[in-house]
Formats: sequence, C-alpha cells, structure tokens
Amino acid sequence: MHITRRQFAALAAVVFLPGIPRAADEETALFWRAKSPTNDHVLFGYVRISADSFPDIVAEGKRLVDQSKTVLIDVNPGLTLSTAKFKNSDIKPVLSGLTPSDQDELKTILSTSPARGAIEKLSGFEASLLLIGEGQHAIGPDAPSIGLALAKYGVSIGRDVKTLAADGEMQAMQKPLTLETVNSVGPASITYLLELRHRIGTIGAHFDERYKARKSAEIARLGEEITAKGIVTPTDLIDAEKLRALLIERIVNLPAGTNAFIILPIGLLNGSRNILGDLRSRGAEVSAIG
Repeated sequence: MHITRRQFAALAAVVFLPGIPRAADEETALFWRAKSPTNDHVLFGYVRISADSFPDIVAEGKRLVDQSKTVLIDVNPGLTLSTAKFKNSDIKPVLSGLTPSDQDELKTILSTSPARGAIEKLSGFEASLLLIGEGQHAIGPDAPSIGLALAKYGVSIGRDVKTLAADGEMQAMQKPLTLETVNSVGPASITYLLELRHRIGTIGAHFDERYKARKSAEIARLGEEITAKGIVTPTDLIDAEKLRALLIERIVNLPAGTNAFIILPIGLLNGSRNILGDLRSRGAEVSAIG
C-alpha cells in the first residue's frame, strides 16, 4: 500500500473540527474580522474543495482580498510531505470483518471508485478515505481548492502572498503514518460510516453542501462525531496542537500596520480548537462577518 498526502486530503474537512455550541452568527461564519490596536485582519476558513463550485464564497473572498494589503495562507498548498509504504501482507483487509449486508453495500459504493479492483484487500483506513471523500467536488491543477484560488487571486492583483508556516516547519511536525495506525480503522468504523451515509447521504457531498450553506458549526459537530468513532484524520498525521500554537503566534506577532487576508482551516475558526479565544486574549476584537 502507498499512502500519499493527496489520498488523505479528503479528510481535511474534519481536521481541527471538534465542535462546541456557538452564537447564532458564528454558526454560519466562514469570514471573521480580527482587529487589534495595531492591525486589522480578515480570517477566512477553508476546506479542501473546488473553488469553482462555490462562486459566491469566492466572490466575497476576492472582495475582501481587494481590501487587504497582504494575503497569508497557513501552509504551502504545494508542500510535499513524506509518504508511507507498507507490504500488502501486513495490512488487515476490512471487508471480511463486516456483516454480509455491509460487505455488499461497501462493494456497491466502491464499484465505481479507483479501488474497485481491490476492494477485498482494502484496509479500513483506505475504505474510510473513500467513503468520506465520496461525492466531494474534486480539486486538481485545473480546479484549485478555494483557499488556493484566493491566494492565486491575491498574486494576480499584486498582493504580497506568504505562508505563515514554512515548509521545513510543517515537515518537522508531520507524524509518520504507521502500520498500526492504518490497521486501527476496523470494521466498526466502516459500519459507522455506512450508517452515517444512510443518515446524511454521501459524506463528501454533505460536507460540500454544508460548506456552501456556510454551516461551519455543523461541519465542526460532524467532525467531532467522526473522530470519536476512531476514524483517522489529518490531525493524527501532524502535530496539530503545535501547528495551532505556531499559527497563533505568527498572527499576533505580525508587524504593526499589517492589513492581511488570512486563509486558515475552518476548524481553526469554529470548533473547540478554534483560535478566536486566543486572539481575543491577546487583545484582538474578533467577530464573524460572513
């Protein structure tokens, strides 16, 4: 098995996303304003979905980029992280551990996926990737993610576009994907995802729909539910707390007079690991703006 950063990017919808109750306007926020005595920033929450499918959000983002002097993105979208390779003989296939009805359902769902010829050999980790990404608007060279599209727009109009975390810092925070982690996603987790699919429809499409409706708090709550069921997410593959702390420090220590449009994972702006309270404790006035 060969696992790459691209293969688990579908799970980015749940990174940083355990949820907590929030005020009504914060339930549907994707854009926030953080004002301090010296700086005024717009914070935008992204998930890794195609920008072409969300023209109203992109248009609002462009308008706010127009009003900013600098564009900052959390990490380099083109960053290459290390990959993991395991012997197929060491991977525990998940299909045989499912009930006959769940086996039939999973085979049907994956019959049109890239894994259709190897469903019997899939680990639970791989099957969960496919289930969570099902129906999601694909990203690629001709269909950039919404965060990357706004960063590119900033470049096109002459804004200074930089990352908050350097490539080397991100690589140092990566946690290796181990065989134990791959095999930890068992039949119970896949059964849960199949039941979730019954409840909300195709999971990737549901996340896209919630994002289009700006239901960021709903995304957070669903993310909490998914991670509680033992599904491996990107937070298991990187030191999320260290990254969170680094991003906070970089934002609060920006030079006086910086007026930035800052692109961050939506889970850093809604959910129990959000950074808004930290920014407020450092003297910023933070409010949802759209």
